[in-house]
Amino acid sequence: MKTIKRGNTGVNLRATLARGRRRREWLGLPLLLAAGSMAISVPVVAQDMAPTPAEAPEMTTTGPTGSLMNATLPDTVVTATRYPVDPRTVGSSISVITAEDLEDTQTRAVSDVLRDVPGVAVSRTGGVGSRTAVRIRGAEANQTFMIIDGVKANDPALGNEFDFANLFAGDIERIEVLRGPQATLYGSNTIGGVINIITKRGKSGLPVVTGRAEGGSFGTFDGGSSVSGGNDVFSAFLGVNGYRTSGINVSENGGENDGYWNTNVNANFTATPIENFEVTGTGRYVYSEFEFDSDGPDTRGGFNIATDADDLNKSALFTGRLQGKLTLFEGMWDHIVGFSGLRSTRDNFDNGDKTSEFNATRTIYDYQTNLFVETPEFADANHGLTFLFEQQNDTGDRSGFGPSVDFDTITNNGFAGEYRIGLWDRLFLTGGARYDDNSNFENFVSPRFTGSFAVTEIGGRLHGSWGKGVQNPSLTELFGFFANFVGNPDLKPEQSTGWDAGWEQTIIEDRLTADVTYFNNRIKDFISSAQIPGQNVRTPVNLDGTSKIWGIEATVTARIVDGLTANLAYTYTDGEDPEGNELVRRPPHVGSAVVNYAFLEDEAGRKRANINTSVQYNGKQKDIVFRPFPPGGSDFETLDAYTLVSVAGSYEFYPGLAVTARIENLLNQEYQEVYGFETPGIAGYGGLRGTIRF
Repeated sequence: MKTIKRGNTGVNLRATLARGRRRREWLGLPLLLAAGSMAISVPVVAQDMAPTPAEAPEMTTTGPTGSLMNATLPDTVVTATRYPVDPRTVGSSISVITAEDLEDTQTRAVSDVLRDVPGVAVSRTGGVGSRTAVRIRGAEANQTFMIIDGVKANDPALGNEFDFANLFAGDIERIEVLRGPQATLYGSNTIGGVINIITKRGKSGLPVVTGRAEGGSFGTFDGGSSVSGGNDVFSAFLGVNGYRTSGINVSENGGENDGYWNTNVNANFTATPIENFEVTGTGRYVYSEFEFDSDGPDTRGGFNIATDADDLNKSALFTGRLQGKLTLFEGMWDHIVGFSGLRSTRDNFDNGDKTSEFNATRTIYDYQTNLFVETPEFADANHGLTFLFEQQNDTGDRSGFGPSVDFDTITNNGFAGEYRIGLWDRLFLTGGARYDDNSNFENFVSPRFTGSFAVTEIGGRLHGSWGKGVQNPSLTELFGFFANFVGNPDLKPEQSTGWDAGWEQTIIEDRLTADVTYFNNRIKDFISSAQIPGQNVRTPVNLDGTSKIWGIEATVTARIVDGLTANLAYTYTDGEDPEGNELVRRPPHVGSAVVNYAFLEDEAGRKRANINTSVQYNGKQKDIVFRPFPPGGSDFETLDAYTLVSVAGSYEFYPGLAVTARIENLLNQEYQEVYGFETPGIAGYGGLRGTIRF
């Protein structure tokens, strides 16, 4: 009987089965209440696609600052409220990674830098290009909502999960990670939180050309180039990046390396034909090929492990968005109309023969309006009111592993309303709700409330949030994927209720900031897989009981001396399914330390040299393992803890031109993030990067 593949197949069988074991597991207030049944859609979260800080009333505080990689947060964040606000006024837990951070650490795969974010767990089935899952606060990987330039990028062809294997940092301007249930703002896939990717944009002025090239261990080459520019009426950006590696042998036996190729093109434009009207467009195309090994027939301890195989996955993902924004009354009222699209294809090959393919399409139509009002006579208050409508349509088809299937279209209409108020420049409250009308599932209401209170006298801030999350069944869960996995059209959405509360404190003239946050999440109606009695066939089911997750996130950011910063993060997560089993691939203890030193200042005050050291600790964690016989037999194994140390350095030898070098896994740790799948040892890379401004 032919072995069912896993790893980089259209749907990760191991992850699907693992879920089964771990889951049994004033304009004001009157208007808000009247609109309480309305909710917010996916659309515009890229900073250049939202109202600019000048358009929104200023909501600032003299309270503490903090950041993931730098000791200072940027002026605004957009993910938490869907329009720019001061991050110190946000009640939800949020981390920001900037382009400068990515350059200092010389991050290539975005998942690597996400390991430094509190509350985030990353697992990769081997080397670069292998299936990579990101989990937030103990939720599943497909419960992380992914946005790229305003487009919902969760892949319907991958169980509504986003595969971080194909996301590289070349053209990224910033990353915002919003933790906790966010259904009110974004709908389904939000039980864990939201990751918002904002790419670089063309700016007014003469053209700018960038380029980089790098090579190193495992036959790796990475390079890219971009051109951007514009004026007050029109600006544009075009970037092309490529990554190629011979890879490593992820199986414990044999000697066949598993290579990987990735090419991506990213483009966007902004046009402002008149002062208060703006049109923006984005397009992103990613193509990859990845050689992978199958699960079995090799075994270790009686369980299947990766076995050398001539398997290949080819995938392509296109995302795009077109949007118009009209701003009225000097920035007080804006209207945003947008269309987003996604097309995903995933083809699998065995010894050159295609074994399966999965195609999926998503379209989203949305309208958002924001109204900003100041009432200085009343508590020096600022008000923000948002209403939003969104229609999302998902469909697809598949062939292989059984008869070809065309999936029914799933349509979801979302209505949202949210109200935000800032009082006395220190108290900031947000409340809202979302109503989803779905063609396949029961309608759902998602409320959410947040608060932030700055105690400016001592440099402290109290923050917290409460909200509900929802996870609609995926196309594969509803309609099946292969012959041994039969869909269940009667599935109910998974639901969660989560809250957090924390204290942030700044001392030593804002040079040191610490934050400790407690989080708690309860997930019910978890979708699992169960074997049909008497058949070697599994089907998804909603399980009784509640999965319970709680934990603590702690961060410290410090500006030690000029040019020297340090950032520490630690997360403790306690997650169990309804049967009391520890949730797999969620290590209870995760920590990181990033120290960056910029030096050799030139006459213009710019630092020409930089050294960055990163230490990432991943504690012991449970994983699920499968027996070759009887089919479907499984158990739990404990994966060892590991520590990854990386060092990166750069030197600008001529204005705009720099040499780069880095060493990854400096301690040459042998570790596994998924049972039976090997990972890279020590590796070195070097290259050049440059910027030309005409």
